[in-house]
This record gives sequence, structure tokens and C-alpha cells, in this order.
Amino acid sequence: MEGSLRRRSTCSLTRSSSLQIQALEASSLQLMYSKSLLLPIFTGSKIVDLDSSPLQIHLVDTRGDQMVSTYLPHPLKIEVVVLDGDFPSNDSSKWTSEEFDSNIVKERTGKRPLLAGDCLTVTLRDRYAPIGEIEFTDNSSWIRSRKFRLGARVAPGSYQGVKIREAITEAFVVKDHRGECKLLLPFFLKYSSMIHVNLPFFENIPQLSSSWYLINV
Repeated sequence: MEGSLRRRSTCSLTRSSSLQIQALEASSLQLMYSKSLLLPIFTGSKIVDLDSSPLQIHLVDTRGDQMVSTYLPHPLKIEVVVLDGDFPSNDSSKWTSEEFDSNIVKERTGKRPLLAGDCLTVTLRDRYAPIGEIEFTDNSSWIRSRKFRLGARVAPGSYQGVKIREAITEAFVVKDHRGECKLLLPFFLKYSSMIHVNLPFFENIPQLSSSWYLINV
């Protein structure tokens, strides 16, 4: 009798564990950057979205034909990381957490942390998490793909619920900030003839970011 109960208990635990694993794998929750990044990106420059606004990470439900913004009843701690531009292979929309973690790019030996800023770990509440000022400290020319992606994952050890898939951006090149001077050259050539007749024009030009010149030059 005791042996039969023990076997039933073991089978029940096995089925329960199996169902929990299936629930984790079948989760439809995913993190997502709300908009694409404003390109190109230079070292030392603030990373922003296409509207020149700070980045945001959303939690979405991928069931059905459209991704729907959703939320959990408790806050999530989210970590922003740098990924190899070749991940995922063939631009696949499927990957495992292990594959995601193995493609995180760290700084080169002797260099500063690759991604700098005070908002590399943020809290997701009410469907989204705002990211403050972050920037790259090194260009992307030294890795094989010559490109990075930004990723976002639930901070390891901070959450024990259903599986939430990571977010990734499009692949992009990070250029050294010295390359920004080349982008400014057409602007100065265009207005060079005005220097001797309208000097106040230049004195009143505010210090603008490289993204402004890309849009307006």
C-alpha cells in the first residue's frame, strides 16, 4: 500500500514538473523595444529612438495576429545588454535564453564597459520601462560581424514566473565619434560663403547633436 502511494506521488510530481516546463516554454510574453534606433550611432553619443526620444522597453503578448501590450501584477527588473550583430542567425525570430546569453558582447580587455550610463538596469511597471541616457564607449569594428544589437532581458535571479523572451533591436554599426566631423563638413561648406558677411548667424547656432545634422544637412 505504501509502495503504491509512493509511486503515485512520484508520478504526480513528474507530471506537475512536466506541465510547469511546458508552461514556461509556451509563454507568449516578450520584451520589445518600442521603436527602432536613430542611426548612425557614434561612441560617446546618447542612444535614442527614431523620434530622438529616450528608448523604452515594452512587455507584449505575442498570441494572435498582433502583439498586444500587457503587464504583470508586479514590477520586473530589466537589464540592457549588447549583443553580437550576427545574432540571431538568419535573423530568426526564435532563440533560447542560453543562445541569447552566449551572444552578449563584453568590452575588450583593458577597455571601459562597452555600454555606459546610469540606466542599464531599469524597472518595468505598467507595461513599459523607460531607459535614460546610455552610450557606447567603443566602436563595433573589432568583432567579426562589425555590428552590435541592443538586447534586453529580465535580470537574472530577479524573477521566478513564466518565461519572458528577450528583446533585441536591429543590427547596427557603432562608429568612432571622430567620424562625426566628416558629417559636419557639408554643412560648413554650404555656409562657408556666409562667414565674412553674416558671422552672427554662426554665433547663434546652438550646439546640436550629430543626429540633427544627419536630418538637416
